[in-house]
Amino acid sequence: MLPQLREVETRLADRVVVIGVHSAKFPQERGTDAVAQAVRRHHVTHPVVNDADFAVWQAFACRAWPTLMFIDPTGKVIGRHEGEFEAGQLLPVLERMLAEFDAKGWIVPGIPDFGASGTVGAQAGNGDDLAFPGKVLVDERGRGHVTIADTGRNRLVVLGLSTMGGPVHHIVGDGTAGHVDGPPDGARLRSPQGMALDPRTGVVYIADTGNHSIRRMSPDGGVLTTIAGTGRQARTRSGGGHGTAVDLSSPWDLAFLPDPKAPPLPDRGPHDDPNDDRGLLFIAMAGTHQVWVLDLASGRVAPFAGSGSEALADGPCQEAAFAQPQGLAIDPGTNRLWVADSETSAIREIDLARGTVFTLLGHGLFDFGDVNGTPEVARLQHPMGVAWWPTDPKGPSLLIADTYNHRVKRLDLARTVVETWVGAGAPDGQADGDPRTARFSEPMGIGIGGDHVFVADTNNHRIRAIGIRPDGTPGEVITVPIDYATRAH
Repeated sequence: MLPQLREVETRLADRVVVIGVHSAKFPQERGTDAVAQAVRRHHVTHPVVNDADFAVWQAFACRAWPTLMFIDPTGKVIGRHEGEFEAGQLLPVLERMLAEFDAKGWIVPGIPDFGASGTVGAQAGNGDDLAFPGKVLVDERGRGHVTIADTGRNRLVVLGLSTMGGPVHHIVGDGTAGHVDGPPDGARLRSPQGMALDPRTGVVYIADTGNHSIRRMSPDGGVLTTIAGTGRQARTRSGGGHGTAVDLSSPWDLAFLPDPKAPPLPDRGPHDDPNDDRGLLFIAMAGTHQVWVLDLASGRVAPFAGSGSEALADGPCQEAAFAQPQGLAIDPGTNRLWVADSETSAIREIDLARGTVFTLLGHGLFDFGDVNGTPEVARLQHPMGVAWWPTDPKGPSLLIADTYNHRVKRLDLARTVVETWVGAGAPDGQADGDPRTARFSEPMGIGIGGDHVFVADTNNHRIRAIGIRPDGTPGEVITVPIDYATRAH
């Protein structure tokens, strides 16, 4: 809804005032500091009221998220709209209202000054520091790389895995929000999030969330190319089509399933681009509450699982329902795809071969908490990241960025039991050291590489690394140092 509101604010800046009212569903969203972080993260410039006790919600008899209330210059409520909306449909309605108000002499055009709104840069610090990093991708090939989706700065930052941070290998995107293909210093992204690697070719695929597109980053210097999406947000349900001809809606994370028939590549340099994209790229399409799939060989993209309804429902892929899926992980060996289904505080499993969806953890849109144990009792709170850990010494598991609980959880897949792996939980904070007392602030992304787990600690504008002990228990938590002044190569 925010992009639609921005268009209204831009077009009618001198005659319409937008005031946001935040009536939180989740406990973590009720704190004023958390609301302020969200305002900065989403580049909101209009005033926002933290309606933590639902007083405004009740006063205006609201029933749904989102709800638009229309108030005339005399303070009278003259209409409401429940649910999403199109700016193109809303603008003519507002113009007619404004013409009526102007005829009555009620409008004094002008842009009100609401003071400093708190920019992303002000929150994240000056210079090159990260700003609200969303996801992290670990590439263990060779000496390895760690790629960070520096979401608030509209770019990717690539570090060395073997050096655990230090000098930056390279930065992709010039930092200005936009939709431009090309080399790293001229390309532009808009709020990038999840990434996936084809280990055969070295190509990295990117969910360019704010541009509603999927981008391809070549291994030969990081050249960006759009392979799906038009840059426009989809407003109706779609059956798919050729990738660059189909509107997408807030793609949030990606998972790559290799093509078992893809031949080995001939000898080449480690950064050569073979231009031989094959396999399936699964997309967490948060805006339509679905999981989509892009066939990289044919270029076709289409819904794979989810009816489009916002709910928690299992069954055949076409009949199942999700609610803002924002994290993906995959086991190519067993054709299992896991989904962090954020609004239902759930972890879902898709059997790719059978085409079925099953809920591992979670009970519904309004069932959440911070409780460990079996699926009957366990509760998460708006998880946004999930990672497959096949080499876990305790047995195959999933690590979960339990975002609103400020923790990393471990889900034992054999016993289907969830436990806190790292993090002291609420209240949020920033503290390294002992995994039991370390503090995070809304971690959203998670990746495993070597003997460390990397976490995008979003509201702390940091990447944290957690050591893995030989028995699989977590070791020390550190903040990954990043030297922007030096380039590794």
